[in-house]
Amino acid sequence: MKILHTSDWHLGRTLCGRRRHEEFAAFLEWLAGIIEAHAIDALLVAGDLFDTSTPGNPAQALYY
Repeated sequence: MKILHTSDWHLGRTLCGRRRHEEFAAFLEWLAGIIEAHAIDALLVAGDLFDTSTPGNPAQALYY
């Protein structure tokens, strides 16, 4: 079984007031490609998926 471990995505976080939606989308596309290319069986995400306990709709849409 192949397991990929990652953590602390912090989807929805801004940097110096700049929204990073495109960066997060690119990261998730890259991650999906890695999972497919390496035939990963399970993805383990330790840490924070979102930057806040009440993420905005764009951050939720990326994840769900």
